[in-house]
Amino acid sequence: MYPQPTDDELAAQQPYTAPARSHVHGFDASAASPGSTTSPRSPASLRSPISPGTGLPHDELASTETNRPRLGKVALVLTTIAAGLSLIASIILAVTVGPMENANGHFFTDTPSWYQNLAIALSGLQVLCAALGVTGLIMGIFSAATGAARTQGIVAIAIAALAPFVSFGIFMILAFTFA
Repeated sequence: MYPQPTDDELAAQQPYTAPARSHVHGFDASAASPGSTTSPRSPASLRSPISPGTGLPHDELASTETNRPRLGKVALVLTTIAAGLSLIASIILAVTVGPMENANGHFFTDTPSWYQNLAIALSGLQVLCAALGVTGLIMGIFSAATGAARTQGIVAIAIAALAPFVSFGIFMILAFTFA
């Protein structure tokens, strides 16, 4: 049986970090203010284990941490745009494929060239939407995992996961309806 360290001993081994939501970052503003009359050994300057005027190493990363909540919002916007464009492309293609097939023939090459170009452009838009959706999915996973804009990240994940199924389902329903 080995003796286990106490909580105080374990806490003493950890590096100092500022409390959450504290914009102090280990800096005692009262001790370092220009008109301050407190001495370096006064109780006011002993509030922080870091000497006045020095910042913590993570202060350099503060600018990137402030931009992190933007990641979830960007993921949500990307997946929403991808889902919306995918739905629009599916609806246009599904509504027109049946009448074109009935009017011009069963094969794709039997349709007029303008419709072939439209169908190819809409298929290319679907590929672009898939790429945007995968990008939004990855950004949403990263956002949800790091806790930066977690709600938006989770919603982006849900939209990116469900949008292909919804788009294909609407395409199939409308294609059979207008055929």
